[in-house]
Amino acid sequence: MSTPVSIIIPAFNEVEYCRECVESIVANTAYPYKLILVDNGSTDGAGEYFDSVAGATVVHTGANLGFPAGVNSGLAHAEGHVLLLNSDTRVPTEWLSRLVDVLDRHETIGLLGPMTNYVSGPQLIDGLELPFMEDVNTFAQGRWEAYKGQVADVERLVGFCLLIRDKTYGEVGMLDERFGIGNFEDDDYCLRARQAGYRTCVALDCFVFHYGSRTFRAMGYAAGKYNALIDANETIFCSKWRLDKGGAGHAEQIAARLTREARAAAEAGDLKGALRAFKEAISTCPIYDPAYNELGAVLLELGQRERAFEYFRRAHALNPDNREALRNLREAAASLGKSEPEDKKS
Repeated sequence: MSTPVSIIIPAFNEVEYCRECVESIVANTAYPYKLILVDNGSTDGAGEYFDSVAGATVVHTGANLGFPAGVNSGLAHAEGHVLLLNSDTRVPTEWLSRLVDVLDRHETIGLLGPMTNYVSGPQLIDGLELPFMEDVNTFAQGRWEAYKGQVADVERLVGFCLLIRDKTYGEVGMLDERFGIGNFEDDDYCLRARQAGYRTCVALDCFVFHYGSRTFRAMGYAAGKYNALIDANETIFCSKWRLDKGGAGHAEQIAARLTREARAAAEAGDLKGALRAFKEAISTCPIYDPAYNELGAVLLELGQRERAFEYFRRAHALNPDNREALRNLREAAASLGKSEPEDKKS
C-alpha cells in the first residue's frame, strides 16, 4: 500500500500564485496526497481562496507567523510522508510519484528535493524560460527521461519543495521557529536529519518550477532588507550550531568539532560517547576524512583491526593527501597481511 503524502503550502498573500500552485497540483498529481493549506494571515483573498479548494485542510493562523511556524501549523494535521511546498511553484505531471519513487528505492534517504529553475545551490538549472505550464511539463518529462533514477547527495536542500520521509519527520520533528519569517530553517533541518543518520539528496530526474521569493516581495523585502534578514538568520544558525560564520562549510565545521569531542571522549575512557560523536560527525559530513581516520585509530586501540582498516581506507579514498590516514592504512594493512596501498606522493 502506498504511503500517502501530506503537501503543506504556507502562504502570505499572492493569491494568484497560490491559485496557480494549487491548480497545478490538482491537475498533475495522481499519487495519493492530503493537501494542507496554511493561510499565514493573508489580506488579499488568499485565505478565502484556500477555503474554496475542495478536499483541502485549511489552517488560518490569524497572523503572518513566518515560514517555519506556518509549516509547523500544517504539520499538526499531516499524515504519511510530508512535502513542504512554496506557494509560488508549479508542479508538472507525475512530479510526486517520481519523488516518492526515490524514497521507495533508497531507504537511507530522509530528505529529498527536485531540481528547479530558481534556487540557490546544486538544485539549480540556470537559464530556463518556461512561461507556460505546457513548457514546464515538457521540460520535466525530458529531464526525467535524461536522468531517470539518478540521485545526488548534498549538504543542503532548499525548502521550496522538500519531501520528508515519514520516519524522518517522526525522529527529527518540526522546523525551528527561531528563524522567524524564514531562511536557514531548511539548512538547520538538513543538518538535524543527517545527524539522525539520514541522507539528504536531490532527485536529478525530477523538476518543479519555482517563481522564487514572491512571498518575501509581498512582505516588502527588497534586496537590502532581504539580505539583512539572511545575515541575521545566518547568525542565529551559526550560534545554534556553534559555527564560525566566516569559516569553512557548515557541515565540515560541525564534523570537525564532533571529531575533536569524540577523540577527547575516547582519551577519557568514554568509548560509547566517542563512538556516538564519531557517528554524528560522519552523518553530518560524510566526506570529512579526518573523522574516518580518527575513528579508525580508536577502533585499532580497541583491537578491532579489520574495522579500523576499513575506516582508514575510507579516509584515504576521500583524501589521498591525508598523510596520517595513509600511514595508518599501511600499518593496518601490514598487520592484517593485506596488500599495502601505493604512496602516490613517493
